Amino acid sequence: MKVKMYQKIWLSLLIIISWCCAGKEENTGPVSLRSTVTHLLYSKQLKQHYLIDVFLPKAYQAKESEFQFPKYPVIYVLNSRPNAVMAATMRHVAEVSREIIVGIDFADKEGNPIESFLGYTRDLTPTSDNNWMQASTSASGGHAKEFLNFINNEVKPLINDTYNVNKNNQTLVGHSFGGLFGLYVLFNHSNSFDRYVIASPSLWWDDAVTFEFEEKYASQYKNMAKKVFFSVGSKEFVSGPQGMIDNTRKLIEKINSRNYSDLQLKFKIFEGETHESVVGISIHKGIQSVFQ
Repeated sequence: MKVKMYQKIWLSLLIIISWCCAGKEENTGPVSLRSTVTHLLYSKQLKQHYLIDVFLPKAYQAKESEFQFPKYPVIYVLNSRPNAVMAATMRHVAEVSREIIVGIDFADKEGNPIESFLGYTRDLTPTSDNNWMQASTSASGGHAKEFLNFINNEVKPLINDTYNVNKNNQTLVGHSFGGLFGLYVLFNHSNSFDRYVIASPSLWWDDAVTFEFEEKYASQYKNMAKKVFFSVGSKEFVSGPQGMIDNTRKLIEKINSRNYSDLQLKFKIFEGETHESVVGISIHKGIQSVFQ
């Protein structure tokens, strides 16, 4: 039941926004799309092409030297194109923000955006889930490490070399499986990002394996110098194995019980919002929160 529910949720979000370019050559530089710049990258590890959408602030000053100021914080948003609400939110935030926003999405080899629930499962989940694999035609998952390697070793260098960015001020934004991925990074590769926006994380994955990641982190560290914003919608599943609200509360209680130094953590339940509708407000308010 939970697998069918999440497939239905995801498929309902797969609304592809029309784009005015086609036939981009791989890694040959950006193509302007209104206020957006788009790059095409290929991951050999994952055997997947990705569109890297870059939203620049209105007052953006291009990179001319290593010592030019200001240098801009960067916000990385996972799977931003298929979800029309998320895409609209990104554009709105980009209109009013002073940060560079980078969206990462799937593409074919010609650079056309594609839907890929298989890729979504593969890239954003940290382990294989036997229950998911048996009940679904989708991939079993478990390639979050490879996807993070792609972000750290290919996407970030492209952004750092091309744009006037602050390499020490980077944020990761993810919803659902994207939130699960964000927590995997926070607990296993924490220094990859400075701020985390975790919306409706799929903590049920692989018998709540995220709680094991948290335990391991707590056994090794007393410090978590991060800003983290958690959110869920009040109309998401409350309790049970896939209970979005109770599981998120439980994880936050665990984190708070550690008394980490330098951690700034906030949690918000958005009244009247479902798993689908909470996306936009979670991202918008989450970005505002971690930059306060």
